[in-house]
Amino acid sequence: MNTWDDFENEARLVEKTTIGQDPDAVMLLKNSIGVFADGFSASAGSSDTADDTLAKMSLLSHSFGTLKCSADTALRGYYVQSMNLLRIVYENWIALKYIEKNPDKAVLWLCASKKKKPPGHAAMLKEIDKDYTPLKGKMKGWYKTLCSFAHTDPLNLLSQISTDAVPDETSIHFGATFKKDLFRTSAYSIFVWTGISIMNVSPWVPEGDKWHTQMAAVQEQILKFIDQENKAFNPKES
Repeated sequence: MNTWDDFENEARLVEKTTIGQDPDAVMLLKNSIGVFADGFSASAGSSDTADDTLAKMSLLSHSFGTLKCSADTALRGYYVQSMNLLRIVYENWIALKYIEKNPDKAVLWLCASKKKKPPGHAAMLKEIDKDYTPLKGKMKGWYKTLCSFAHTDPLNLLSQISTDAVPDETSIHFGATFKKDLFRTSAYSIFVWTGISIMNVSPWVPEGDKWHTQMAAVQEQILKFIDQENKAFNPKES
């Protein structure tokens, strides 16, 4: 009978395998999320007690923890669950941009009241979408994809069906197994939202701080990884 320790040992083995098989992607995950954390720590906004700053910094803090959990989960072979978490980061980003446009509404994120709640995703997106012309219409598609991982969907279930365990038989896989393509898919998505989160914290870091140089280097590496994966996925378009 499988025990908690069995699954933990399995996940540790997957993490070790992931580091050995894709060291550059693993290092970039650690560096990019680390740069996000460093930017948050260096942020001048941390001393600002205005409602809108407190709300936005709290959203960024929540996103950091979620991105860290998503990366940890991907490293240990739970790829669908890793993707599942990223919807939270997306929703925090939409909320942050909504508060930037409506600072007077920030209090809705700072009080636990059943009568006064933050607006829903659709309402916030409708208001800010027109301000993001290059992305207009795409954000709704991103949300739909991330919801697929958060809800019951073939994207979640098909990866659990295995034809490798027993020859000529189909079985349901559970636990963690290293799969490089699925790891890189998770890493790709984590990089996208880490890069966006880094840009969101950037304005609060004092000009001249060496963090900006580190941030630029990491963003360049993220874009390079994304470009490589895009070309691998659509070779005819490269």
